[in-house]
Amino acid sequence: MQIVAINGGPRRGRISKTTMLLEAFLSGCRQGGAEVETINLREKDIKMCTGCYSCWIKTPGQCALKDDMKEILLTLDQADVEVWATPLYFFGPTALFKNFVDRTIPLAEPYIIEKDGLCTHPLRNKKAREIVFISVAGFCEVEHFQPMSQWLRFMEGRGLLKVRAEIYRPSSEFMSAPPLKEKVDEILAATRQAGRELVQTGDISEKTMQSICRDMLPDKNTYMDLANKYWDWEIERAKKRQLARSEGEKA
Repeated sequence: MQIVAINGGPRRGRISKTTMLLEAFLSGCRQGGAEVETINLREKDIKMCTGCYSCWIKTPGQCALKDDMKEILLTLDQADVEVWATPLYFFGPTALFKNFVDRTIPLAEPYIIEKDGLCTHPLRNKKAREIVFISVAGFCEVEHFQPMSQWLRFMEGRGLLKVRAEIYRPSSEFMSAPPLKEKVDEILAATRQAGRELVQTGDISEKTMQSICRDMLPDKNTYMDLANKYWDWEIERAKKRQLARSEGEKA
């Protein structure tokens, strides 16, 4: 199995909880026998779609913009499964990730067909792309992912995608908290198991999915209290740094 992962998170290193979860999942995929390639969108030159329709009219299937998207589309064409990963930004994907999705329009034809009572565009290769979707959010409730899940499932309903699995990790900002390391290690182990299961069985068990999104904190009040104390600490720390810079400039 050839897997291509698209990382739409703007953060780098261990600070990125999207990358933490994605790397764990891909590690499991490799253990299951898959070949894996990761494309970090933050490192790519991907311009915004201008709506010129050249990819439909002048050069069918080829975008007029000259950037890294051409190579990305060629890479995706070789994938059996795509793993899409993005943090939740304002109840949707990052602008970085949405821009990538917009730029996949050359994969569709301009003609209009009807599917399940609604109009859509058919894909050029007639085969829906198989997707595993991964997202993280600071909020503690998994319900915050519903708008993004509905967006995915709507695209699936139009025949553009086949969603193999959706992996959502709430309270993700606490994944770097040292006191929660044991629970985080269990979550990452479950995420690796999800990757192995996908490659070996084509599915991810409900038990594994529940382990990935398990609660890290005892209740919502504890979550809110710790989250608000963290932001108080960050704001105070920023003030102290700013004051130290100002005093240094005066000196």
